[in-house]
This record gives sequence, structure tokens and C-alpha cells, in this order.
Amino acid sequence: MIEQLALSDLLSGVLKVLRTTIQDIPILDYVPKNQDIPFVNVEVVGVEPVPSKTLWKDKYIIYIHGWADGSESSVPVFDLADKIREAMTNAVQLPEGYDLLIQKPEGVQRILQEEDDVRHVVIGYALTVTYGFKMKI
Repeated sequence: MIEQLALSDLLSGVLKVLRTTIQDIPILDYVPKNQDIPFVNVEVVGVEPVPSKTLWKDKYIIYIHGWADGSESSVPVFDLADKIREAMTNAVQLPEGYDLLIQKPEGVQRILQEEDDVRHVVIGYALTVTYGFKMKI
């Protein structure tokens, strides 16, 4: 049976890449209340099928959020964005039976200034995953 990649497996792979490379900042899959800054969290935004005659392919859209102190300068959030971008140059590892075809940065989606002087950067990535060959009978 052909099964799509579980979102939790994709999220786990992205978190592992970030945690392996960025060791001085907490990497989370949610935003806890009263979390100390800086920190990074990852969200899966969507999944869309990729047309192909030969392979089953899906494109997963993820946003990686970086939170840093913005009371004095924008530099901390930019430094955090650079750490995230550097970490994501490493390929995300997926479970057996799934292959990462493309891991493409979609750029900085936005930089926000929250009410409490926290800066928030959102960086997008598209990961195209294959999971089986199509056959004609």
C-alpha cells in the first residue's frame, strides 16, 4: 500500500536537523506560554500533491519561526534567521520508504515586532517527498 509521509515524521526530521545544528537555543514544535526568548518553533503549513507520471510526490510547506529580543536592535532576530537558514542547508532525514527530492528555501516570509519588543521572523521551506512508483497495468 502506498502511504503518504506522516506529518509527525516530517516534523521530527526538521526538528532533528535544527537541534543538531542550533544547540544553544531551544527548538520546539509549539509555542509554550511564558517561553524565554530566544527560541525557535516549527509548523507544518500545508501539503499539496505534485503531478508526476512516474512517482507519488507531495510538497510539504513548513514555516520555521524564530523569536528574539528586539528591544535594542533587529540584529538578534537576523542572527537567529541566519542560524536557521544555515541549519536548513542540511538535508532532512526521512523514514525508510520516503525520499527527499527537493528541500527548497522559500525565503523570509515576514519579520514582525510583537507588543513586548520581541521580534519574530518566519522563514518558509518547501520539501518535496517521493514515496513510490506509479505503475500502468
